[in-house]
Amino acid sequence: MTLLAPPEALDVTVQQRSLLTASTRLAAENRANTIAQYVEIHGPLDARALEAAAQHVIAQTDALRVRFVERDLVPRQEILPRLRWRLPVVDVSGASDPEAAAAEWADAEHRAPIRPGDSPLFSTALLRLGADHFRWYLRFLPMVMDAFSAGLLLHRVAEVYAAIRAGAEPGPNPFRPLKALHEELADYRASGQYAEDRAYWRRRLADAPAPVRLGSDRADAEATTGIGLQPPAPHRINAIAQAAGTAWPDLILAVVAAHVARERAAEVVTLTVPVSNRLTPLARSVPTYLANRYLLTVPVGPDTTFHHLLRRTAEDNRADVAHQRLPCEQVLADLGDRGTLYGGGDPSVNITPFHTELTLPGCTTAVHQHRRMGATGFDLFAAGAPDASGLRISLVMLAAPGDRHLVLAQEERLMRLLAWVVDHPNRPLREAGTP
Repeated sequence: MTLLAPPEALDVTVQQRSLLTASTRLAAENRANTIAQYVEIHGPLDARALEAAAQHVIAQTDALRVRFVERDLVPRQEILPRLRWRLPVVDVSGASDPEAAAAEWADAEHRAPIRPGDSPLFSTALLRLGADHFRWYLRFLPMVMDAFSAGLLLHRVAEVYAAIRAGAEPGPNPFRPLKALHEELADYRASGQYAEDRAYWRRRLADAPAPVRLGSDRADAEATTGIGLQPPAPHRINAIAQAAGTAWPDLILAVVAAHVARERAAEVVTLTVPVSNRLTPLARSVPTYLANRYLLTVPVGPDTTFHHLLRRTAEDNRADVAHQRLPCEQVLADLGDRGTLYGGGDPSVNITPFHTELTLPGCTTAVHQHRRMGATGFDLFAAGAPDASGLRISLVMLAAPGDRHLVLAQEERLMRLLAWVVDHPNRPLREAGTP
């Protein structure tokens, strides 16, 4: 008789714990609790090779083999030795509008919750829209994988796919064990840097005002997405940022701060800024949920020029980023009762200064976010290349049913302000909107 060893079990991190609570609640309410993305593929894709590549990579990815359990009232994540799953092919090529049919299928799939105790904690399928047109759809519980990890996973699958198609070996597994990352996190918590980071955030937020909210606070409010916009003249955006000694992500932060200040007549704005939190070589080689967020406090006086605001925002942001490793949950706990004011994360600015494209032999690809789990109230997403080329901005807000027009109007006002500050960086912000 062969006795099977119990699966390896690890603690749930501070960042994962709050997501685990939210995912469990949403699953109990039979509501969507996953994040989803898809890879648009044009070309002669080999579906069997893609399935083999994905199975090979997921078998080597600890985070995608976990399940969440409770042991003695304490949440734990167990790493299963193997998973059984297939990559189904869903053919919508016969529909009158294959793209609409694919989107409808993905929307329906996304609405079905995945429970934290399930296995696997992801769902995937290959949608065939035409002879040489596919969408590889993948969704997972957010505490399993963050955006950085999803990028690691997709690029590794592309590498293995290329090797399979070439009849070559895929090469060694580049991913480190999840346990090694947990050991590194424990070392950080016992370090002087951890104590220094806690002291920094206590000082930084000692006098920070309550956040200014833009999303609806109605009980029936739901996450509502704008149309997504491409700002004009990205080369000008890049030039204005460089003139201030920084890059376009800081410019977007400054514009959002100015926009929120105008919308709510505020002179100090606190933004929530998500970060990948991958500060060590080990952290950059372990797919899992490690993302963090920090609070950026931005003074926005009406007589301030945008150039001055941008320089101040960039300076403060550089200081904050140096202490991004401390979990925001710990930052809020250290603030005591005041910490509850910032727990909602509104407004949030999520910046991705790179494009995600995969190299699949003979195919062209593009990676798209399909759905995000909920919204904090005002969530702005910006993605583009380091020189701002291809920059695209989208807005997700909490809005009452039937109020999408308010989200679109908010998006339009933000873009008008962006265009104005790029044209007039040295004029006072109170003049925004004037010729």
